Formats: sequence, C-alpha cells, structure tokens
Amino acid sequence: MDIVRVIKSKDYTTICNRIFKDRRLSLKAKGLLAMLLSLSDHWKLSISGLYAILKEGKVSIRSTMNELIKHGYVERERVKDKKGVYIGINYIVFESPKLENLTMGNKTQVSNNIINNQFNKDNSKIEFFNEVMVFNNYSKEMLNDFFEYWSEPTKKGIMKKDTMKTWATSRRLKTWAKNESKWMLNSVGISKVDKHLQTHNEAMNILKQIENDKKNK
Repeated sequence: MDIVRVIKSKDYTTICNRIFKDRRLSLKAKGLLAMLLSLSDHWKLSISGLYAILKEGKVSIRSTMNELIKHGYVERERVKDKKGVYIGINYIVFESPKLENLTMGNKTQVSNNIINNQFNKDNSKIEFFNEVMVFNNYSKEMLNDFFEYWSEPTKKGIMKKDTMKTWATSRRLKTWAKNESKWMLNSVGISKVDKHLQTHNEAMNILKQIENDKKNK
C-alpha cells in the first residue's frame, strides 16, 4: 500500500492510533471521533452544530454519538442553571475511553473494585510501554507496533501478552524484528509468477545460444 503524506507544519491533529484499532467502534464512529478531536476546545459541541458542518442528517449523527457514548469516548451531561432549571446538554470527548458507570435504578454508582482494577490495568499498561521503549536498538515505529499488538485487551479485559504462558519482552522483540525483516524482504521481492517467467526466459536464452553455436559450427 502506498500512502501519499503531506508535511505537517500546521493545520493537523495528532490522534492516538488505538482509536482506529478499537474493534467495538464502527468505521462511522471512528470517523466522527477523529473529527471531534480535531475541533477546538472552545467549540460548542451539539448535534445541531455537527449537522451544520457534516453531510449526515441529525438522526445519523445522534446514533453515532450514542455509539461513542456507549463505549466511553463521549460523555453527555445535562446542564442546569443555579436554580436547577435544565438549560441544555454538554458533551465531553475522550481520546481514550472513560470507565463506564454502572447504573442502578435512578442512581449511578461506580464500584470501587472496578475503579481499582482499571487503575491497576492502566498501570500495568504504562509499565509495559516503558519496558518496551527501553529497547532503543529497534526503531520507534517497530516498538510502537509491538506495544500496540501485545497490549491490545482481550475479551477478558487483560492485555494479549498476559495470555501467554511465558513472556520475555527482549525475546519477543527479537522474534518480532526477525519476522518483520522477512516480511519486508517478501514485500519488495519478486512474486512467484515473476520468478517462473524469469526462469523460463533464462532457459530459452540458453537454448538459443546452443542453437547458434551449432549453426556456427
């Protein structure tokens, strides 16, 4: 795949790649989230405001926003004035999904155990990231790809690396680098069809040379 990029000296947004690797989100939700993160912090976010700058209708925008809310990327809160009168809705956008609250009846309660577990998971992920980045003999791009792959959460909510029976980051990195080198060689090498044609052409040239030698005799 060829990608034509531009020099990013101005008018660009840096977004975490984990957003685009989150399989829970539809392509539409990922696109909307990327656009939301590109907006100014002073931009007043609303469905009507998005409708004014997007091609989609309000129903489509609202359903996509609800998808982002469901998965913790957007939080919607009702805004009231000092007298307690409802005056509107405020949206908060997160680049990393926020821990979802557990709703019981009309009250929202957050389990301390869940918070502690999430805190421990985040700490483990940070520790793993720091552990990977120590190996500066590899390129940062390769280290980031390695980290993104092995830190991806499973259905049980643990990092993929933690499902392995044994784990040694240095050994895994060495294997990753070796496989990446093989892939690079294969990607720039000639195909099996080209190799076959090349062998065929070489054989034909040899036969022609033999025939020419016979004629010259």
